[in-house]
Formats: sequence, C-alpha cells, structure tokens
Amino acid sequence: MATCKCLAHMPAVKSWLHHADAAKAVNEASAHASTQARVNSMVRENVIAQLANIKTHPAVALALEQGRLNLHGWLYDIETGAIDALDGSTNTFVSLAAHPNASATPRSRESIAA
Repeated sequence: MATCKCLAHMPAVKSWLHHADAAKAVNEASAHASTQARVNSMVRENVIAQLANIKTHPAVALALEQGRLNLHGWLYDIETGAIDALDGSTNTFVSLAAHPNASATPRSRESIAA
C-alpha cells in the first residue's frame, strides 16, 4: 500500500482517490488475513461503491428504472488475465468466463420477458 499521504502536489490524483473513501471505510471495518487480502477486498469494495455512485446520476437512474441499462462491475487480474464480474443478484464476484451474463444490475424477470 502507498505510504505517501500528502497529495497536495497532485490535486487531480487526490480528487480521483477521494472516490474510494466509501470503499476504504467498509474495508477498514473488516478483519483481513493478510495485506493482500485487504487490498483485494478494497478493490472489490471500490467497484461496489463506484457502481452505487453512478446509480445516483439522474440519467443512469432513469435508464435503470426503465430497464434500458445494465451496469457491470469487473475486476481484471493483470497477472492471470482473469476477469471477475459483480453478480448483483448475489452481490458477489464471479468468474466472467464461467458466468458470461453476470451483471451488477440484473434485469428483473419482467423486463427480460418484455
């Protein structure tokens, strides 16, 4: 984890990292077996937090309500090339290869049938 706490000299980075505050709060409230487990958890919590944030945008909220939009939250493992997707129906990350239709905002049965 980064040790530099002063981001005054990098205002754009500071602003961008501020978006991870919600994930950081959730992550710090949990126990982790290792630093790597903490980092992995933080990354996942950040994806969840950013999806929650984008859902508050009026255009996104309307499109979701009308069933015109599906959101996806993916994690890419650069070491293995694996992609995990947030499955909104279980709120867990699953292998995208094994679950190609996983969506962070799965459509209801009514909108699928329409």
